[in-house]
Amino acid sequence: MGAETGSNTARRIRAVLRCGVVGAAAAASITTACSRPGASLESSPDVALWRAAAPLHEPVWSYHTHALVALTDDHRLAEVTAGDQGNDAKTRFSAPMASGRNLQISQKDERVVFVPQPDRGKVAAVDLESLRQVNDFDAGPAPAYLAEDAGLRMLLALSADGMAVTPVDQYGYRKLPTATTTASAESIDGANRGRDLDYHLYGSSGIRHFHGTSSPPAQRGSLSIDVAVSAGDGTAVTRSYVAGHDDSTLRAIDSRRGGDGMEVLASAQLPRPIRELGTDDTRIYAATDRELVTLETASFTGFPDGRIPVLRTIDYRSGLPAAAQGAHLSGMAVGPRRVYLTFAEAPYVVSIAKPRL
Repeated sequence: MGAETGSNTARRIRAVLRCGVVGAAAAASITTACSRPGASLESSPDVALWRAAAPLHEPVWSYHTHALVALTDDHRLAEVTAGDQGNDAKTRFSAPMASGRNLQISQKDERVVFVPQPDRGKVAAVDLESLRQVNDFDAGPAPAYLAEDAGLRMLLALSADGMAVTPVDQYGYRKLPTATTTASAESIDGANRGRDLDYHLYGSSGIRHFHGTSSPPAQRGSLSIDVAVSAGDGTAVTRSYVAGHDDSTLRAIDSRRGGDGMEVLASAQLPRPIRELGTDDTRIYAATDRELVTLETASFTGFPDGRIPVLRTIDYRSGLPAAAQGAHLSGMAVGPRRVYLTFAEAPYVVSIAKPRL
């Protein structure tokens, strides 16, 4: 029995145990609906709608406050906590912060969120409980987009022009030399573990992987794929998932054996172009203009048939109010049991239940 087949069997047995079937009944029920990955959901309802006090973009989930934190069009932070179904959500705002393009919650101290401020040449540290700025520090030229190299516990600041990456510790005490690039990037993602600098740059010019003991790190691989949205893998540090502009194909990308070069491991064709991507330890979440598609990461077993397995598809758009029916997605946040989508120019958040494995 191959590794993938054994893994599938183990998942089915775990699902049967969740359904409360024991003994001979369990053996007979391995192929039942309740045992199929994605057949049941982590929470209910399938889809819930919140109305926030302002349109939001680039949301992140705070495990410390158990709330959604996002940016507003007037450069404030907003914390959004769910109300009852159909009612307005509770929304708190920070003062205007001259924010850049995203937020990064500290993996070292979950009470802090970092906000890039390109016009000021700084990164601001904001206390999540009060939404007040408690610190700021230099992070290279015009820091506009942040990621974290979790192994080194360092922020990675991508400049506004996408041509420079500056690693800096989370208190601003240690800043490594800025690494310049030969092509502009739109986003950056750091590795989840390891003692070296390790990050990917994404953009219309393609994907580039950098790894080394100092900054600037060496480029270890690249692929000429037009990347509009991307997400790292929570377990496999060199793997990421990408989709192009108006592209309905999801691709799993990884380093070649030995660490040099990159390759497409697997793909999945979705019903519509992919607008947002997110991951957790076991699943990939791809949002189109109408549905949230959940797929399996297979971080340990890989994709022996070159296909990314789809677990479940949920239509989130049909229940939206008329004011949000035509609104474009503006971000995705992955929480412990649900996935959250925000909309440009419409003050709504859609909360969608995760499928079980």
